[in-house]
Amino acid sequence: MEEDSWIWIEKLFKKIPLPYPIVSIIIGAIIFLIYVFFTTKVVSFAWEKFHILGIVIQSSLIAFQLAGIQNILNKMKKTFGNLESDHKNDVRVDKLYDELKHRFSNSYWYYLLVAAVIVPFIVIKVLDVLRGGTTHYIEEPTVSSFLLDFYEVAMFFLMLFLLAIILWIIFNIALMIYKIGKDPYRRTIKINIRHVDKIGGLKPLRDLILKTDTFYFVCIILTILLYSSPFSFFCYESYILILLLIVGVGFFIIGLKTIQKILKDRIKDEINKINERYQRHHQRLMDIDLEQDYKDKDKELNMESNLIETFFKEEERTLQLYRNVRKYNIKYNFKNIFKILFLLGLSILANIISGKIRFN
Repeated sequence: MEEDSWIWIEKLFKKIPLPYPIVSIIIGAIIFLIYVFFTTKVVSFAWEKFHILGIVIQSSLIAFQLAGIQNILNKMKKTFGNLESDHKNDVRVDKLYDELKHRFSNSYWYYLLVAAVIVPFIVIKVLDVLRGGTTHYIEEPTVSSFLLDFYEVAMFFLMLFLLAIILWIIFNIALMIYKIGKDPYRRTIKINIRHVDKIGGLKPLRDLILKTDTFYFVCIILTILLYSSPFSFFCYESYILILLLIVGVGFFIIGLKTIQKILKDRIKDEINKINERYQRHHQRLMDIDLEQDYKDKDKELNMESNLIETFFKEEERTLQLYRNVRKYNIKYNFKNIFKILFLLGLSILANIISGKIRFN
């Protein structure tokens, strides 16, 4: 039985009998062609190279957002749907997935987040017009100019709406990982502390949040490239877009830190279990040694000594795993912080050159 759609984008793609990347490209092409149509109707809508580049970027960005959202949504469902429990017949992991589905599809926080992203830009647009900002209709009062103004605004807010959906996905991924790091899920999620991926088999979770945030950062930078002020980096649009970027970075860091904490806590639990066994057999060794008339005393002492040595070595190996996790996490976090700073630098550079390709 086919699962219900979690969001309107998924529902749209399911209704069209084509792969969603192809549908996204078609939608982007239609957006571009509508702009081309307006160049034949509105004189002030000039057809020159930077203008064309801006239209191409916007059309491509919307197509990229649509396809990317569906791709990330598919990965999110698969990743959280494949989580396993350490205990048989434990339904709590399934309940966690159902909770994700319900919150993602029905939570009022979704509407608040969308409003938080879009409303500031609505205010900026309105204030810009009230302060004498130019529009195609003001320069050329025709029906075509009015429709072009409406179309440009609609495409701009469609991009912001899709950006808000990506942020909503990031929020849900980070929240789910945070829940997994808390009781009762912390002790029930299946984790192999000696897994080859060095993070207990949680690589799919880490990759999910990394790919989602990278996708989000690219969309933010392209939006800055199109719509921030061409005269100064320090404008309201830039502040809001950079703030949205920082919010995404925050969710990214929360997700990664929680994954690291889950693994370290599980290793600590394993060390405590080994230590308890070590102490128990050490005490038994002492008791046997003190008992004068113990049967097969030498044999028992030898067996307990071997067990104690085994537990000691196992504890040392597990402690080394814990230290290696910390080293690996520091190295991995440094690489990703560098990527984030690089993307922030790109956003600043994009803002500086945006005046050359801005078309609205």
